[in-house]
Amino acid sequence: MNRSVVVKLLLGAVTVATVLSGAAFAEEAVKSEYTLPSDLPPVREWKNGVSPVKAQEYRQGYRSKDFLINGDQGNYAFLNIPEFYTTATVYRGAGQVAMLEKEVDVSLLNTMTDTVVGKMPLGDLLKNELARIQGLLVIHKGKIVLEEYPGMRELDKHCWFSASKQVLGLTVHVLEEEGLIDLEKPVTHYLPEYDSEDWKRVKVKDLLHHNAGMDYVETNANFMNPEHPLAVLTAYSLASRFEESKKSAFDILKDVKSYIEPGVKYDYASPNTQILGFIVERVTGEKYEDVVADRIWTRAGFESDGHYALSAQGEPLSAGIFTSRLRDMGRFALLYTPSWNKVADKKIVSDTYWAKVYDKTYADALKRGVETDKSKYFKDGQSSHATYQWDLVFEDGDLFKAGRYGQGIYVSPETDTAVVWFSSVYMNEVYVPGFAREFVKQVYRK
Repeated sequence: MNRSVVVKLLLGAVTVATVLSGAAFAEEAVKSEYTLPSDLPPVREWKNGVSPVKAQEYRQGYRSKDFLINGDQGNYAFLNIPEFYTTATVYRGAGQVAMLEKEVDVSLLNTMTDTVVGKMPLGDLLKNELARIQGLLVIHKGKIVLEEYPGMRELDKHCWFSASKQVLGLTVHVLEEEGLIDLEKPVTHYLPEYDSEDWKRVKVKDLLHHNAGMDYVETNANFMNPEHPLAVLTAYSLASRFEESKKSAFDILKDVKSYIEPGVKYDYASPNTQILGFIVERVTGEKYEDVVADRIWTRAGFESDGHYALSAQGEPLSAGIFTSRLRDMGRFALLYTPSWNKVADKKIVSDTYWAKVYDKTYADALKRGVETDKSKYFKDGQSSHATYQWDLVFEDGDLFKAGRYGQGIYVSPETDTAVVWFSSVYMNEVYVPGFAREFVKQVYRK
């Protein structure tokens, strides 16, 4: 089966808006009227799990197109990734779990939000069937102040999607400090197989900051063109166990050409992160999942193992198919706050990290990246730049990372606050991350 046929089978009758990643959300969708299929179960129905009969139906019926649509089939899959993809384990180690103190304040649910689904209290947003938020956790000064599971079980492991790019971003920083990665080196220094004039111009830092200039940007046109490397990569990497997939992500990306000079324009693209994952394995000689475990997951008090899905060719999908419990997502976010010592004995996010992340070198590049700039989801106009896999760094020092279907990590180091959430947005159309910034500003930055 040729790759064009595979991609067409993947995309099928899926609309343009369906195939957009979290980074390439259609501007037109913000202006449209959102609708849900009448037979789509509310996310609250996932709170108590599913019957064995229904689970078997989902396991037998899942195909890669369900990843793009995210109806009930996709929703079940994203709560149960190991049932649909071979996975690599990120071990938590044998250390004690960091038991976070709880001082829950339910009045925080009255905080007003203003998103594309309307103005409403946070509590109502959690019930909104367009936003389809499944879990929300707020940690302030190392204590859980809000924890809600409107659409999942507390112990479920949900897929982070692109929010997990931050795990890779931090891993690259740690390896940089160990002297194993030099951001100024070209990609070909670490991956000599990428021996083309185009790849020789791309430096590791261009991948890290999404300024590579390579022709795999996450746009409507690229997803919908069955011959485009982005569409081909999606088809082969996300093929289910019932579908054919003969080509590796490594080989597909090796043949990509540039369309603009590196460093000029912010072009969010998951292939950047995937290639960084390949580099991590090359410089360490270790499996990617073991590097993450050794440098992060075993060094903090995470309560459970994490899991990366593998492509049909056995490659860890480091660009986003990572799954964990919500509290562990919160513990990860806490590493970027002054309360990091609530979950780790030693700093993982070193002091040198902040000078790099707050460097505004790429501010102009973000402004040029109108197709993939996420600042449109925040109404105060305070975003500054994007760097180290963060989607946005704000003028006040806050940080944001999004994931497909509405996942999010929002960190406010100055106020010592972390907000994380899982969602299951149908057709990937509705994004509401602005609520987290509004919440922090109203409650903790008065």
